[in-house]
Amino acid sequence: MIDLRGIDLNLLVSLDALLAESNVTRAAERLHLTQPAVSTQLARLRQIFGDPLLLPAETGRGMTRTARALELMTPLHAALKNLEAVVRHQSAFDPLSNTRRFAIAAHDNATAVLGMRLMERLPA
Repeated sequence: MIDLRGIDLNLLVSLDALLAESNVTRAAERLHLTQPAVSTQLARLRQIFGDPLLLPAETGRGMTRTARALELMTPLHAALKNLEAVVRHQSAFDPLSNTRRFAIAAHDNATAVLGMRLMERLPA
């Protein structure tokens, strides 16, 4: 079993791009990284999974996914999409029901000019 604590999430993002593109150079462009950086990541991923994942294509252009890589493609992509949704989720802010306390730092003049009007608008 693979220990997830030792895996950088960026490696899994790179693996998703590598498997989708089947080409290190195109995956690097997609990830906005250099080709040598993605090649290094592929080497680390090969160690982690104990599988070459991508092999040079017989045509000499691009790479061919291994059976293990094909198994990983769909669940990896789905997991990354779920993580993206978790990170992007923002709870709605309802000022009428929110019970947080806010501290407002202001100069005495600003407090005198704006403070009373602000206090009048706040619910009791």
